[in-house]
Amino acid sequence: MLQNIRDNIQGTAAKVVIALIVVPFALFGIDSLFNTSSQTPAAVVNGEKISQQALAQAVALQKRRLLNMMGDNIDPSMLDDSLLRQPALDALIKQQLLLQVADEAGMTVSNQQLNNLIVTMPQFMEDGRFSQQRYEQILRFQGYSSAFFKQMLRSDLTVQQVSDAIAGSSFVTEAQLQQAAKLLHETRDFQYITVPLAPIESGLKVSDAEVSTWYQANSQQYLSDEKVRFSYIELDEAQFIEPVSEQDIEREYQSVIESSQVKTEREVAHILFEQQDGESAEALAARIAKVQAELAGGADFAALAKANSSDLGSAEEGGVLGFTSGDSFPESFEAALLDLNVGDVSAPVVTDAGTHLIKLLSVREPELPSLAEMRDEIKARLEHQNAQPKLIAAVEELRDLVFNAEGLVMPAKELGLEVQQSSVLSRSETSGLFAHESVRKAAFNAELREQKLNSEVLELSEGQYLVLHVDEYQAPEALPLEQVREQIVKAIKRDNAFRLAEEKAKSLAEKLAAGQSAEKLAKDEVLSWEAVIDAKRNKLGVDSNLLKKVFSMTKPLADAHSVATLKQDNGDWVAVSLIDVEPGQLQSIDGTVRKELQNTLANSQASKQFSAYFNSLWSNAEVKIN
Repeated sequence: MLQNIRDNIQGTAAKVVIALIVVPFALFGIDSLFNTSSQTPAAVVNGEKISQQALAQAVALQKRRLLNMMGDNIDPSMLDDSLLRQPALDALIKQQLLLQVADEAGMTVSNQQLNNLIVTMPQFMEDGRFSQQRYEQILRFQGYSSAFFKQMLRSDLTVQQVSDAIAGSSFVTEAQLQQAAKLLHETRDFQYITVPLAPIESGLKVSDAEVSTWYQANSQQYLSDEKVRFSYIELDEAQFIEPVSEQDIEREYQSVIESSQVKTEREVAHILFEQQDGESAEALAARIAKVQAELAGGADFAALAKANSSDLGSAEEGGVLGFTSGDSFPESFEAALLDLNVGDVSAPVVTDAGTHLIKLLSVREPELPSLAEMRDEIKARLEHQNAQPKLIAAVEELRDLVFNAEGLVMPAKELGLEVQQSSVLSRSETSGLFAHESVRKAAFNAELREQKLNSEVLELSEGQYLVLHVDEYQAPEALPLEQVREQIVKAIKRDNAFRLAEEKAKSLAEKLAAGQSAEKLAKDEVLSWEAVIDAKRNKLGVDSNLLKKVFSMTKPLADAHSVATLKQDNGDWVAVSLIDVEPGQLQSIDGTVRKELQNTLANSQASKQFSAYFNSLWSNAEVKIN
């Protein structure tokens, strides 16, 4: 397997598609995985430690993702660390194992590969070109330095190389293609009769006796909403905000400006010369000298880059790489750039990628926001920074006070807060306080209600907390028969109509099985029928559930009929008769579809192969979980 990996690593990085901030657990970088702290590690994988810090970060990331997806409707139990810890740890162990495989296979990602990838990532582009300023802004927003981002990107690319290498060792045989075509491109002929529910339902009558019997048997279905009224204390960051002085705002502005990483940006183009197989150093130098001579004679740099550069990505753009603020390219490249004036071309510069002729296209000085532009943002940030410690302290004190208190009056008095009163709220309400699922759950918590306990302090959103105490509870009660009579009549009609429609469909299926014509049966029963010829599994215009049923039916024998019944989503019933089955033929599939089929099978095999490889990798590894 390792040989297969080695044979497939070339070019892998160029095929990797990177999301804005890469995959989840590459986020933590190699340093946090190989943390050498004296703290007991979360796990040890073949002697390499996974730190508690990395695990905590992974769990926190999962929480943020769940909150972003579900917002206030999230079940608080889903954020329990004990539930999130194991899947987060499994993902870190998986990454560690794959990094070890990459190291053993000699997989590396060069600085040039990283830089080439970064400058082509659309998230960092403006007007179709890499923007160093946008790059730094996005990294700052995520809280990353450029070095840390490159480190985690390198880790992700390395792991991706392992995955791609394993996938690249799979292949699809002609026999497998034929079998897949036989199944996936199979066609079926069938006919079906529809028994609509609505006409049956509209023609039914329901007696008072039926209504009474139904009500007695199903009274628990017709209950009033349970309701609750509660008192509560609310803590909000706004309660702790105090005025911020102009001096503080100005001081913070100066600090922001001084710590800003926005630097002078230089727009750069280059011509890259790679030494060809069998090419001597002298021949390479001669190629470079020829281009230098043409430049000295006034030749266009962009045209020469397009004709001569080994960097195919930038060559088509005249060698343009975009802007750099000093850390996008190798050190020797950046150093040479600093010595150039706009329009100058450097002497040959050697990096791991080859030899470059570098041209400085333009210089862009940083544009820093003024105090007036940042005043509101700084003011809000300082208010938040000053209020946050007070809010946290108040929340902790509130937790202590309400734990053993009888009601909320005493805790509110201690903190100088007001006890507020809710209106009578039903469980089905979703607005106001009940827009927060955690509040609704606490309000209807039987243990809190029966033991007259205060709830725990609930975090409604960032900077907003609430604790409640149930004052009044109204249990659900059976609604009077007359209030729900109309609902019951509809339910009885629907129930009886379902039964009659199903019976009719089964009767029709029996007649179809006996060889009767679907057309004649439909005409006699005043029903609609359809015949479908050469249907594939995804045929448009035919109900997907009906197709699924048809393709699950056994092939009809020469002297028999294959029939079935099906309830459709709208309540109608269908009696269906399968007439013929034709296996798909590989030779009848056009080249594009054949290629898609081959790719689908290859991807499926690659996934299975990678899963099997990884399971073997894990089972043979020394993994200790603390």
